[in-house]
Amino acid sequence: MKKVFNTLDRYRPYAPFLLRLAFGYQILDVVGHTALHPAEGVPGYADWLKSLGFPLPLVSAALSAYAEFFGAILIILGLWTRWAAVVLFINFTFAVLMGHLAIGDTYKNTFPALNILAMSVFLFLNGPGKPSVDEGFRTHE
Repeated sequence: MKKVFNTLDRYRPYAPFLLRLAFGYQILDVVGHTALHPAEGVPGYADWLKSLGFPLPLVSAALSAYAEFFGAILIILGLWTRWAAVVLFINFTFAVLMGHLAIGDTYKNTFPALNILAMSVFLFLNGPGKPSVDEGFRTHE
């Protein structure tokens, strides 16, 4: 059995790619409308943040929406992956702490943000894997 698992090691660099696609799509699915239609999406997001006591809710909503939107695109492409992961980590730390835990939200509602938070840590520590734009840059150095 050990031999089988050792054989699979050659595919290890491709695992982060699957995570990048899945979680990047999840983020885009949630925030895409807000980022692509800011006149409609950002004010509603800002109202929700204001109800949670966020400072400068309109600015916070826009920053969060675009951090998630562009972060997701960078994660999917594998471009500046570790930097994008840091930005998403910061954003989703606030989301979990102030948008879920502070209001006593359920685990079920908090779970997607926790998943993205964990994925951000994974990608920051492990990098984008293959295929990725970052990996392409590394081979041409």
